[in-house]
Amino acid sequence: MIEKILSSFPCQTHALFLVTDPDAVLADEAVLVELHARGFTLIQEQDPIALRERVEQARPWTLESPLLVVTPGSLDALPYDLWQQGHHVTLALHAFFPRLSYPELRALTPAQRARLRAAPAPPRSLGRRATRGYLLQHVFDADLAHLCSPADLLIWLDAYHRRPDVMPPALQETLLARLSGVPAYADWPLPQLLCQKEACKTFVQTQWERYLQLPPGRGAAEARVAYLDFAADVDLQNMVGQLVRSGTLVPVPDVLPVSHPAWADPGLLSDESERLPQRLAAELDAVQAALARLPDSPRWTDWQPFAWDWAKFTATYYHPDLQPQPDVTQAYRRLQQQVDARFSGWLVQRYAPLATQRLPLPHHLYHIPHYLAHQYAPDTGKRVALIVLDGLALADWIAIRRVWTMRHPTWGWQERLVLAQIPTLTSVSRQALVGGLCPRDFPETLTTPKKEPARWHDFWRGRDLDGHAAPYIRLRARDKALPAELTSTHSRALCAVDIALDTFVHHATLGSRDFCSSLRLWLQQDSFYLEQAIEALLAKGFVVALTGDHGHTEAVGIGQPQEGITAETRGKRARLYRDRRLAEAAQADFPDTYLWCSKGLLPDDVYALMPKGRFAFTTPQATVVSHGGMTLDEVVVPFVIIAP
Repeated sequence: MIEKILSSFPCQTHALFLVTDPDAVLADEAVLVELHARGFTLIQEQDPIALRERVEQARPWTLESPLLVVTPGSLDALPYDLWQQGHHVTLALHAFFPRLSYPELRALTPAQRARLRAAPAPPRSLGRRATRGYLLQHVFDADLAHLCSPADLLIWLDAYHRRPDVMPPALQETLLARLSGVPAYADWPLPQLLCQKEACKTFVQTQWERYLQLPPGRGAAEARVAYLDFAADVDLQNMVGQLVRSGTLVPVPDVLPVSHPAWADPGLLSDESERLPQRLAAELDAVQAALARLPDSPRWTDWQPFAWDWAKFTATYYHPDLQPQPDVTQAYRRLQQQVDARFSGWLVQRYAPLATQRLPLPHHLYHIPHYLAHQYAPDTGKRVALIVLDGLALADWIAIRRVWTMRHPTWGWQERLVLAQIPTLTSVSRQALVGGLCPRDFPETLTTPKKEPARWHDFWRGRDLDGHAAPYIRLRARDKALPAELTSTHSRALCAVDIALDTFVHHATLGSRDFCSSLRLWLQQDSFYLEQAIEALLAKGFVVALTGDHGHTEAVGIGQPQEGITAETRGKRARLYRDRRLAEAAQADFPDTYLWCSKGLLPDDVYALMPKGRFAFTTPQATVVSHGGMTLDEVVVPFVIIAP
């Protein structure tokens, strides 16, 4: 399929391609990467003014560096001068899967279509019903013959909910109809288990607590009914450790009136400090296995489940109450080097192509305002609040979510992962986030965050909201009282920034374990202010989106470039230059670095020098916690929708 798509874009034949792509065929990550490697610049803009601006920025287009303008509509709707000059291409999904029902194909995400490409072609043309069965089996591994036991279904649900792309509604209905015919699931809440990740976790948790004879808590109705027989089902017993590692099952305190068999230990939380070494060892094994399972050319959808595994392992490794043994530390460092090498290599190839896909799901941080405006448009009467936790790494979110889940059992989470802007400096990444802008669009303020309020106002002004309706505020626990904008009837699209975590990052002079101690203390004492702000927003009918502008990592100093005032910024994990010769001179002194330039995302005259791995531009051998580089911990951040 990829070869067939690419055949429509032969090299060095046309300087301008105009493509009508109603089925988002070009959204396939592998296709984007190959087009990018061939020198194509892709533009997708529905707004005609923004389209014209992008086209002019991309000049000159040449046979060696062609421009590709993509629209889901008719090419006739494009500006006439482009229509007249361009080579016209029409892409249609049914041309690549002619034996499958077109409506069912259209509902698949690009990643799901990629899995479909690897499936054997059906021997004949299939109708809608048969196509749904074929897709369930080959795209989602949902073969009813293998889902007839509770343990098998839970294994499948656990794996399914780890994927970032959900099953289309029509396929969900088909699968639910088939599962409802299985006697073992006669009374199960199947729609909730399939459609809601949190409902599935609650179901497993309450069933586990029922087995342990704990009093019913949340999900009390389900806890009184025995859907899962842990006592008799050996397959379920063998799954307990896996469910804990994936986060589907949270261990409960071991203060029980009766003893339990050894297989139940992973689901029991005795003295946490005693269990931490065992948990760390299990998570180390799980991460090593997950890294080995990554394909040779992983997609973003492959990296996301791994990022969760890595974040959980990292959170445990740097737990304040744990001092890992030397052999575990060595294994962690070796694994860290492998992860850094694979992820940075992937970023070099795929980071820029993914930036072209703003919708329907965000990939980069600067896509988030566009996603929020698309999903919760002001003209629908909805209100949206974006909360930015400066420096929120995925491992931090795992610790925060664990505490907030206990404090706010009525909150629901819709979790996604997005890529921070590289270099992962606050002035670059947060300014891009709040403005919905690619960093190349604000070259004059790339090194300062002072324009952030104006960026947020400008974005929503383009959606017919004035400054009073789109306030930008800071949240500070020391202020005690919540800002008036949180409850104002004028606020329709609000942005609130909290810098507490980033303060801990830059004050963590003893490394990441020092930061984790500060995070734990913040959750015990000061995060209540932020939680009150979220509660106030939810009470006023806001949809609350929470994210970070970048993550952070522990790094070791390798010295500092001595360039005086020639660097625009002098961060520990990234330095910006406006002159390529100066950047290359600094790299010559520090060869174990990346020199990251435009790739269509940074201004053409900006160059970022970043140490490879976990090193920093600071005193040799000094340990710091910082950000700016391109490790998994700095680049992959959570994007969470919170709803009551």
